[in-house]
Amino acid sequence: MSGDQPERESILADGDYGLFEGSPRDRVVMDEYRRLGHWAPELVELVSERLFAGGPGTLIDIGANIGLVCVPVIERSAARGVCFEPEPQNFDFLCRNVARHGLSTRITCHRLACHAAAGQLPLRLSQDNLGDHRLQRTAAAEHAAGASVLVPTVRLDDVLRDQELVHPIVVKVDAQGSEVAVFEGAKETLARADYVVTEYWPRGIVEHGDTAREFAAYMRDFPFGAVLHVLPLPEPLNSSAYVFDQLSWIADDGSDPGFFDLLFSRHWQLPRRG
Repeated sequence: MSGDQPERESILADGDYGLFEGSPRDRVVMDEYRRLGHWAPELVELVSERLFAGGPGTLIDIGANIGLVCVPVIERSAARGVCFEPEPQNFDFLCRNVARHGLSTRITCHRLACHAAAGQLPLRLSQDNLGDHRLQRTAAAEHAAGASVLVPTVRLDDVLRDQELVHPIVVKVDAQGSEVAVFEGAKETLARADYVVTEYWPRGIVEHGDTAREFAAYMRDFPFGAVLHVLPLPEPLNSSAYVFDQLSWIADDGSDPGFFDLLFSRHWQLPRRG
């Protein structure tokens, strides 16, 4: 590891999702929950109330951070969660928050980074946005990246291949630019999935050594989709090709900083809570 180990201080904040523990250094995720009482409320509602419709299912949360999406989703539905968070401090908070909410039998937590191959890679650490740690493609990148920590990587398929997953299966991917590498190691899992909720950030994808076209190729296997949190959710959903047409104004060479959350689906119409 280069740089200093982050201090192990923590704070508790009480909000719409109950008590959560996080770092006082986090000026984004934890700070918003402390000030506003929620984090990503539209996403929590979409997954729990529409994709799961309050019933059973499986949420695979890649980049789970401290659990501010997975925990309220599982509490608001009959689904189970499988969480992946590679950064040690975030992972400790995640495990404690899952236990604090009495969900240890319904949420499984892995201190792993999902990627294209099993091994180890440096994770570049943000000092004030603990949801913006970024996996580096090669160990050589560590020297130019500032503070970082070496984390184990795994192919998602290798973890989940022999597990029975209850449908609908929702794969949430928030990997700060390494989404294509996540997809590369998750081909079998994606073939099983009903929905994918993922960040689309061409600059981060290019910086990680992949291309926006590769991202689109994986997601075009899902016939339907939508851009989230910008316009009302279209019902029925648009085609996935239309989604990428909507975003064609974002340069795919990494020169544009724009990013969006996207939903991809095998179903043209989403269920509603009964």
